[in-house]
Amino acid sequence: MPDKKNILVVCGTSVATSTVVKEALKNKLPDRGVEIGNIVKAKATEARGKVSSGNFDLIVTTTSLNEDKFDIPIIHTTAFMTGIGEDEELDNIAEALKNS
Repeated sequence: MPDKKNILVVCGTSVATSTVVKEALKNKLPDRGVEIGNIVKAKATEARGKVSSGNFDLIVTTTSLNEDKFDIPIIHTTAFMTGIGEDEELDNIAEALKNS
C-alpha cells in the first residue's frame, strides 16, 4: 500500500485559489496512484511555519515563495484556475509525490 502523502496548498490569503487547488488535488490525484493523507491550506506568510512541522511532502502554490527557505519540493501553478495545462500539472504533482 502506498504511503499517504500530505500536501500544503499555499496562496496569498488561503481563501479562494487554495480552495480550488485543494479540491482538484483531492479529487484527481487518487486517479494517478497517489494516496492522499492531508491537504492543508495556508497563506504564503504561514507556509514556513507549517512546513517546519515536518508533516508535508510537497507544497503546491499559486503565489511566489522564497523556495530556498524550504526543504521539500514546491510546485508553482496557475493551471487549476485557468484549466490550461491542468492534466500535465497533475502529472507533475503526482510524480513529485511519488518521489518524495
